[in-house]
Amino acid sequence: MRNVGLESTINTVEVRDLPGAFSCSDNILNDIWKLGARATIDSCLGKSTQPAVWQIDPNNGAYVANQRPAMTIEGHSFTNYTLEFDAFIDRGGFWWAVAQPLALDGLHIQLTGEMPSRSSFANTNNTVTPPNTLLLASGFGFVNQTTLPSYILASTKIPFSVKEKTWYRIKTVLGGEGKLEISVDGREVLKVNLTNYAPGGKPVSTTGPFGFGAWQDQAAYFRNAIAYDTANKSVIYRNPLTSPETLVEYGTQENLGTVCLDGPKRDRLVWLGDFYHTSRIIGASTGGFNYTRGTFDFLLQTQIRSGQIAIAPYLGYDPTKTGTLSLERVYGLDDYQLLGFLAFAHYIRQTNDLQYARKTWSQWEKQLSWLASNINSTSGLADFGFTFLGAAQGGSLGSCATVETLNAAADIAEAIGKKTSPKYRKLATDLARSVNQKLWNKALGTYGYALGDLNTSSVAGTAFCLSSDVASKERAVSAVAALDELQLGLGYKDRSTLDDHGIDTKISPNTNGLLLQAILAGEDWDRAAKLIYNVWGAMLKNPETRSGASWEYLTPAGQPGLGAFTSLGHPWGGAATYILTEWVAGLRSADGIQGFGYKNWVVNPELGAHMGLSHASAKVPLYPSGELEVKWSIKSKKMTVQIKAPPETKGVFRIGKTKKTLENDSSYQFTIQL
Repeated sequence: MRNVGLESTINTVEVRDLPGAFSCSDNILNDIWKLGARATIDSCLGKSTQPAVWQIDPNNGAYVANQRPAMTIEGHSFTNYTLEFDAFIDRGGFWWAVAQPLALDGLHIQLTGEMPSRSSFANTNNTVTPPNTLLLASGFGFVNQTTLPSYILASTKIPFSVKEKTWYRIKTVLGGEGKLEISVDGREVLKVNLTNYAPGGKPVSTTGPFGFGAWQDQAAYFRNAIAYDTANKSVIYRNPLTSPETLVEYGTQENLGTVCLDGPKRDRLVWLGDFYHTSRIIGASTGGFNYTRGTFDFLLQTQIRSGQIAIAPYLGYDPTKTGTLSLERVYGLDDYQLLGFLAFAHYIRQTNDLQYARKTWSQWEKQLSWLASNINSTSGLADFGFTFLGAAQGGSLGSCATVETLNAAADIAEAIGKKTSPKYRKLATDLARSVNQKLWNKALGTYGYALGDLNTSSVAGTAFCLSSDVASKERAVSAVAALDELQLGLGYKDRSTLDDHGIDTKISPNTNGLLLQAILAGEDWDRAAKLIYNVWGAMLKNPETRSGASWEYLTPAGQPGLGAFTSLGHPWGGAATYILTEWVAGLRSADGIQGFGYKNWVVNPELGAHMGLSHASAKVPLYPSGELEVKWSIKSKKMTVQIKAPPETKGVFRIGKTKKTLENDSSYQFTIQL
């Protein structure tokens, strides 16, 4: 083979060519900084850069290969229906799903054909997909994918040979009292009663839409789909699947927006909470602020009447049409609302883009109203329905992250001249008081997991109670020391009650990244340095797993935390990138609205000096143009500092007891005694 290459659909810029930069005397730290930058480059997509994942033929219909079924958005309320369609196996077989609400699990059916040797790959797994068989499953699919379980309900031999390059009429009947019947060209293949099954301890539902897919190394055409009420035969759906509009309906069209995903090889989902870290990495490295705005523009289109924003809208579906299809999953992680707003707040802090803040503020205020409604008037703490990172009811994570969100909202409201700033500030103050009164565990020396579980501590609760300034300086130091209870292997486990040897106990660079900010708030420089080297250094050690990008999860020993299923390109694991810029080189924005767009900045390389570095430098991109840069070096206990900044900005240099005010210039150079 000659002249074979890859035409990339993502940005191929090298990290060394980014507008943001970091360098120091330790090459391990230099490579760690690149991890989050690389993951973010690969996960952020320009509009229409990702091609449609189905191909439409005007005669043969939808061509689908190697993918889980994509579901129609037209049939969310369909129940006890019959689905018919034509299928043509191009290779291997095909896969379809019924009674599967969008973003939830349903019934999966796979038909494998005769598998002729002339078109079958040598490594085809016939154990999973034997020739001329039909599989019925529930859950994610046909095999478990770590935390996504699958349940095989039935397997049957098809009593005739299903050939490739031949059209067949497929009929699936969902009837009352759990009836399921499947036939091929009018010949019955499977007949079961779904009430006999309880996958995962739950009854099988016969409500929800349908969709079409193809198992690994399989490909097929689908056309002439029709669905009708099983009882009265009235037609409820009809689509020949031969029009390009089919791609819109099934969410398989090219990407509609300029957005950032959770990873380049993970879901076609735009995760609201995951974007917290991504937005901060963008500000420190890529300067791709158009991706930040594009992601928020996409997410805000999914806002529902309550004010909530979808936590993970699909890349290919029109975001204005999928909001009500599955409230349980689409809006089900309440702490992601907090993380999403904080991502927005960090964007405004990085850029001072008050025009965008004003443009979108009415929608953010709806979300904030929903957020405020979750503060319990009796306990004074935040009570949510379901959260990902910590306890939902009266939890330290939810309550302290709410304080941080409300204070950030107050800053933005003040900056754009809104009168709601004092309201948000008071809500935050009252909530912080309740947290300190009711969630501090004096015996543990840290904040409890929740009002009903004060003897458990957590990474996320500690992280936000410190980064939000809920904790006093004394309590911050105590809470950081109490992290010893959470230490496991190279990092910190999410809760103190997790079994150290449990198969599901992992080290999350996401939550450990949040924790870095808290450790720095407690000024435990040695602990912060150790965590950076241990968790993010592990992503560099093994050539077989070193991807050049930050990971999704780690084992306590530093291996990919979900085995082969681990995303090795995950921005939520890249917090060390912006932490190195902000705390090792020491370059960050000042607190409050004075720091928006780096109008006021701080250079405080305390962590870098404690790590024993001889020199470090960092550069951050400014919006809409420009840059801010710092370089420092240490020799014979003297630190020489160089700073380049727009002349209209001003800053403060701080280290130890030394403090210098810097203004009315574009270049500063000085030497201090350490």
